[in-house]
Amino acid sequence: MIVDMVLMEFGRHKLRTLLTMLGIVIGIFLVTSVQSISEGVTYYVNDQIAITSGLVTVIESGGGYNVQSSEIDYSLMGELESIGGVDKVAVVKFMSFDDIGRVTGTTPESEDILKGVNIGIEEGRGAIEGAYEVEVGYSYAKNNGITLGDTLKINGSDFEVVGIMQESGDSDLDGSVIMFLDVMQELTGDYDTVSLFMIKPVSPADADFIEQTINEEYDDIQAATDKSIQESVGEMLSQLNIMTFALGGIASLISAIVIMNVMIMSVRERRRMIGTIKAIGGTDRQVISMILLEAVALSVMGAAIGVVLSFGGAAFINSFMPRPMAIITPRLIAIGFLLAISIGVISGITPARQAAKMDPIEALRYE
Repeated sequence: MIVDMVLMEFGRHKLRTLLTMLGIVIGIFLVTSVQSISEGVTYYVNDQIAITSGLVTVIESGGGYNVQSSEIDYSLMGELESIGGVDKVAVVKFMSFDDIGRVTGTTPESEDILKGVNIGIEEGRGAIEGAYEVEVGYSYAKNNGITLGDTLKINGSDFEVVGIMQESGDSDLDGSVIMFLDVMQELTGDYDTVSLFMIKPVSPADADFIEQTINEEYDDIQAATDKSIQESVGEMLSQLNIMTFALGGIASLISAIVIMNVMIMSVRERRRMIGTIKAIGGTDRQVISMILLEAVALSVMGAAIGVVLSFGGAAFINSFMPRPMAIITPRLIAIGFLLAISIGVISGITPARQAAKMDPIEALRYE
């Protein structure tokens, strides 16, 4: 009965219902769309740390942690290998080619560090140093229909696909094409720079010492362990989250005020109906439930529209980024609906109490 009356009220005032929901739609859309960046960054960092856990990453100073644009002197490798506690130094160079996208160059000695301990070859074999051969990631092969023996044209040269890697769960690695660094240098003519070094310590306890040594002795490069990267990203995400929830808080407050005003107006318009309900035995609890349900239903419907629109918002944000970063997760959807329900309950309490306090006789006299 209560649900039928709520639906009937929505049907009687379609335009007012839509305009009231609009505030919720905007609020939930803003919160989920902006927060999707934080979610995406969190997922991305966790993916990277799963591969680089226990390693020290060395990149160009001043570029944050953007390894794609990092350029450092290849000759530093010997100096890094001489630091106490260093077991092995992996060399990685990223290049983008118009005909294939991003390609990763590495060396035979460091290929096992790049792939990770548990990531091997699913099909075929590893590339041979000096040969025009490549290994491709699991998702790259799947998405592009690539099989062993296929030929990829990179910067005008033909490369044979000799290996397909096992699925790692890391989107960058699974979507990559890997060749040896000497071939990439020959292909591009750049023998002097690489994108990053990944240092494997003798023991995990040496990682912090290696990081500190590099950051104190070198100005052009910076080192970070997975722990320090998590801390830095966490600080950045905290600031983003504060901004997001401040923005969402303002939008939610405005939405709650709008819904409260509309519900107060609705209660006054329905005095006779509420009086009739109470006169035929309706309890205060039933009246309160009806008004609260109406307010919550308005909020939840608005949240549903806002969440759907936020997928478009995330796609729009990703269109300005070098790689898709904004994602709408189940956690974000749940936050959106919980926020909407809270707004509905808070904005509906005062009108519901006013309705419950009505004297049925006075209400029935209302014209």
